[in-house]
Amino acid sequence: MRIGFDGTPLLGQRSGVGYYTSNLLSALAEMQPDWEYLLYSNRPLNGLESSLPHARQVEQRYFPQSRWLWMQAILPGTIQSSQPHLCHFTNALAPLWQPAPYVLTIHDASLFVYGRYHPRARHLTMRLTLPLIARRAEAIITVSDHSRSDLIRVLSLEAEKIHVVYEAAADKFRPVDDERALDALRRKYKLPTNFVLYVGTLEPRKNLLRLVRALKQVREEGLDYHLVLAGPMGWMMETFEREVQQTGLENAVHYVGYVPSEDLPALFSLATVFAFPSLYEGFGLPPMEAMACGTPVLTSNRSSLAEICGDAAYLVDPQSEEAIAAGLSTLLRDEELRRALRARGFERVTHFSWQRAARETSAVYERVVRNGESKR
Repeated sequence: MRIGFDGTPLLGQRSGVGYYTSNLLSALAEMQPDWEYLLYSNRPLNGLESSLPHARQVEQRYFPQSRWLWMQAILPGTIQSSQPHLCHFTNALAPLWQPAPYVLTIHDASLFVYGRYHPRARHLTMRLTLPLIARRAEAIITVSDHSRSDLIRVLSLEAEKIHVVYEAAADKFRPVDDERALDALRRKYKLPTNFVLYVGTLEPRKNLLRLVRALKQVREEGLDYHLVLAGPMGWMMETFEREVQQTGLENAVHYVGYVPSEDLPALFSLATVFAFPSLYEGFGLPPMEAMACGTPVLTSNRSSLAEICGDAAYLVDPQSEEAIAAGLSTLLRDEELRRALRARGFERVTHFSWQRAARETSAVYERVVRNGESKR
């Protein structure tokens, strides 16, 4: 089988969708080495194929100025000339017209459920086109039952068309107990001794404003913990920065910026607690990665997070600063509870793997190709 892949999520600093695309491709290539994986991108991928030996970037016309215009105006012709059996678009964006059947991954429905937490440009390019792109897809993959229910409701999609394929923590996520490696990472990022960790894009949907207010309450109780924020700066974070200043926490909140994936296991291992009180997630990969590293997790009892984490995390109401603060205080004081969550976390992550994701995704591909052949 020859499969075309949207390679644009693999460009630059990896986000959640970039890791999803990379991990899925690697697992597919390992499971189905006889298949051919064609990578399309509006910019050169610069040797990425060396880490994906069964994938190759298709010769194509680049258009780095706009991924959207490239996808609509240039990519259809490239697909037509390379003739894949099907294409997989992993970031809820596809050409409005293209010659090959396609599978579309839509990670969540946050654009429709929490639209105010998305920039205007995303509304202009996605909100109007996604319903049409989704209806034209032969199959849709999403990453949790919660997301599937939301997509059926907000996009009026047929239930049988949407397949849930869970993500997973990559194999590299495991506890780091090498003291020299941990000390080196602490020096590299200038980390405090005792800290609560957050990993992800810094944006309003992640609920960091309530998290910093909860930290203030915890510190007022006499718990001398800092907050470390690891991830790229998103949009509309001016309010958060003002809140940090107004609460007098400038010296207790640390921005370390984007952290490459090879540093994350040690960073998780250094944290006392991982806090992820997001208002809405399709899957929530960082809590899974934290669990794989043995870090106790506090997260939301909303969206997919309760579904994914189960009883392996301390679940709180993300819209209550008091609930977040109480959860943090409980976890930071109760070492026995942290040990219990650590053990449950290790067990929980065994239910998710990229090998399983690849197996279930390849089954979707094969069904799409069979259906296409039966219609000829």
